[in-house]
Amino acid sequence: MRTPKDELLLEAMDHALSARTVATVETLARLYRMLDVERVAEDENYAVFATALSRRLEGATGALHPYRASDVDGGAPQIDLFRQLMKHLPLASAADAVANTLLAGFLRGHAEATLLDVGIGQGRQECNLLRALAKAGALPRHLTVVGVDPSGDSLCEARRALMEVALEVGLRSLEFEALESPVEDVDAATWARWRGVRRPLVVNAAFALHHVAEGTPWGGEARDRVLGRLASLEPVGVVLCEPNVDHHRAPARERLVNAWHHFSRVFQLLDTLEVPGDERRAIKRFFGREVDDIVGTVNEAERCERHETATSWWERLSRAGFTPRGAMEAVRPPELHPAVGLRAEGGTVGITFRDDVLVAVLAAVPREGA
Repeated sequence: MRTPKDELLLEAMDHALSARTVATVETLARLYRMLDVERVAEDENYAVFATALSRRLEGATGALHPYRASDVDGGAPQIDLFRQLMKHLPLASAADAVANTLLAGFLRGHAEATLLDVGIGQGRQECNLLRALAKAGALPRHLTVVGVDPSGDSLCEARRALMEVALEVGLRSLEFEALESPVEDVDAATWARWRGVRRPLVVNAAFALHHVAEGTPWGGEARDRVLGRLASLEPVGVVLCEPNVDHHRAPARERLVNAWHHFSRVFQLLDTLEVPGDERRAIKRFFGREVDDIVGTVNEAERCERHETATSWWERLSRAGFTPRGAMEAVRPPELHPAVGLRAEGGTVGITFRDDVLVAVLAAVPREGA
């Protein structure tokens, strides 16, 4: 059921899409007059979306990538806000734990192995994976980690962190290869070289593939091409973590509705937790930058946050030659936060809040004969 504030948000978007600038400004002003962001947590959420619509009026482009937003808005770097999110938001920590349980299952029992990590960031998830493998007595004797990320600084931090944890858990042979690049820009020679890595090969991509750009040097659908390249490496398993919402192909008005449903649930979850006010605002700012991109970007080709549903990702994985890993109902990491739940279906474990799957963890294996 829509509230008056919901109706004003949609009305403002309709005016903006029809280039009725004055009417958009007047509608947003009416909405702002209804908000009490200092006292009502939900009103903070409306303010996030109203700000994004205001940015759309200014003719915003996607050139302001969320992970570089601090260069312009003067706030904290997005990667620092992400640390706050991982510290406090159980959606993220639960997805991390489920993904690491799956990755450990693919890696355990092997003397040597390679983990190709797309969007490795600063290596936080991978450090937790090493600790989990060590605790289970399942560390390979030799592990190669291939980290792919557009940020050279993050790759340096990932290398440092992983080497420290390797010493901590007694992994004597850890090799780290860094590639500073978006995965869609990796050249053919590098893909060919990766076919010679130590086996088995396991692929991890946590909250990364929705950033894959529309165009590639190969032509065609960029995400299908990336997944096809990954399939050509013949991994034993692929694990993806992605928000379960359509911000990719949905038209602008539908995308606003999708974003409101998704992020308002995320904000509702956050507001149920005992999080210090400044850290809660930092997490909302992290998501606010994503909303700015999803709702506020005028040039569709320049948007960065192009989330897709688990169903859509499985269609892509199937086209690439993958099939769901079985027995996902048994994937239940310990110490799951009581605010969230798990829902297993096919090759997906959904992280739920109030029965909505907000984040999907997908586990795929090569399809026989593919």
